[in-house]
Amino acid sequence: MDTNTQSDHLLAPDGSQPAPMPRTQPRSESEASTPDPARTPDPAPTSVLGGAVVGVIVGSAILRLALAAFVTHFVLVDDAYIHLRYARNLWTTGDFVYNAGEPVFGLTSPLFGLLCTVLYGLFGSHVAIAVTTLNVALWTGVSVLAARTLPASVRLPLIALICLAPVFVDNQLLGMESALFALVLMGSLGCALSGRTSNAAAWYGVALITRPEAVLLAPVLLWAASRREGLQAAVRKLVQPRTLMLLVGPGILWCVRAMNTYGTIVPQSMVAKTGWNNDHYDGLFGLKGALLAVPRLTLIPFVDYFPGAVAWSLTAGVIASVGYVIRANVSRGNATSRAWLGFYLIYVAFYVAGKGATEASWYAVPSSLAFLMAAMPALPAWTRKPAVGWAFVVGLAGVSFVAAQKRAPLLQSYVDGYGASALYLENMRNDEKVVIGEIGIFGFHSSHPVVDVGALVSPEVLPWKNDGFSFCRIVQESGARWFVISDVAVESNAYPSVGQVWSDDTERAWFEACTHVAQHADKRTYAIPAEHRD
Repeated sequence: MDTNTQSDHLLAPDGSQPAPMPRTQPRSESEASTPDPARTPDPAPTSVLGGAVVGVIVGSAILRLALAAFVTHFVLVDDAYIHLRYARNLWTTGDFVYNAGEPVFGLTSPLFGLLCTVLYGLFGSHVAIAVTTLNVALWTGVSVLAARTLPASVRLPLIALICLAPVFVDNQLLGMESALFALVLMGSLGCALSGRTSNAAAWYGVALITRPEAVLLAPVLLWAASRREGLQAAVRKLVQPRTLMLLVGPGILWCVRAMNTYGTIVPQSMVAKTGWNNDHYDGLFGLKGALLAVPRLTLIPFVDYFPGAVAWSLTAGVIASVGYVIRANVSRGNATSRAWLGFYLIYVAFYVAGKGATEASWYAVPSSLAFLMAAMPALPAWTRKPAVGWAFVVGLAGVSFVAAQKRAPLLQSYVDGYGASALYLENMRNDEKVVIGEIGIFGFHSSHPVVDVGALVSPEVLPWKNDGFSFCRIVQESGARWFVISDVAVESNAYPSVGQVWSDDTERAWFEACTHVAQHADKRTYAIPAEHRD
């Protein structure tokens, strides 16, 4: 029997005929033909993604590899080569260190460093090609997991953004661990939302040794795991021996290794970059910094590179979009979109509060992915049309191509400058220290011990920086034989993260007494005379 008809014949307690139940107005024909995905239950994973979505995922992977091969020529960002020097040393000497004999935990991703070690063992000097290919494969996995989660009506436009938005394409070409981190986040949250607690624990255990920020997902995972059976039942599942071992086992093993090798579980690179112990890094101070942090962490990591009016217009647009996505999730979101929104808000709040180094685009990958997954109930109806989805694909592919072209000369300049300087110094004694501020590609091509002005792998430098030492003073304190510096730093007497090259006439005279022995592109190599070394 029809439930509405049945209810119309029910009697009120006093025996009278109750008022008819109000009936909702029928939706218009256009509304009925366009289902709202956010008002439906969480979409069940499906292996049937549709030819269009599969085409976008496969085609974008081919595009990313083509950009790496023909535009950036498999040159990675400087920070990525730090992983590769750790990997080279582990493979060749058995020590997971940057400088031989200096046990410093300078990696933010132990797991990615270990994967790079395997790739270095397999491919040797061609490891950068292998790392880029691995990242493209990992992001393809992210795209597939996302597509299996998204409702069909919004799948094409969101997958187009996930596959082709410049922030994601760029970071696969740069060679950082962003794709690996995104994959393990996607796996752990997806399993928790579908009630597969043990699988979620296994994914999350891996996430914890991929990047430290994985801890920010913990409250969201607990909420996702408890929404079906309640908090107590979820906790009981998590503390079962097998599940608990999957959850904490990888982290415990790494912490034991880190304590035995480095004496700490906190990455030195994280201490140096976050600015917590460094007054010279540009942090997110004040209202302006907090506002800019939102687009920096939401699809537009280089927003402040635009002209002022454009940057602030983009900032206003992103902040308004975040507000709209929050509102849409409150009114009609499902558990999946709300879980990703929760992670996005926690992640952004962490970086705003910690005034972290958000100018590096790889920090924006997890939060940008979370924002897009949270946006599924907020997409307007017009974006669900296939023509719009394909317009997204074509437009984003073009923008990513232009972005890669813009990035390529900067990447190549590091090869021509720091890379060539490293090869020049390899002809010298390789037990003499070199002071340098960009340690990635230089370190990968060099066997010299490196003193890092950025303090990512040189903890002794951090207190010098906090005491306001200039570049020259740091070189003097280090006892190095060589230093490498850019033309623009010398000409402007300005050095990133420490302020000045020299702070007074005495230090300038010391600098000018050093011997300019080589010039590679815009990078100068200096030898420090014995009488000027401590």
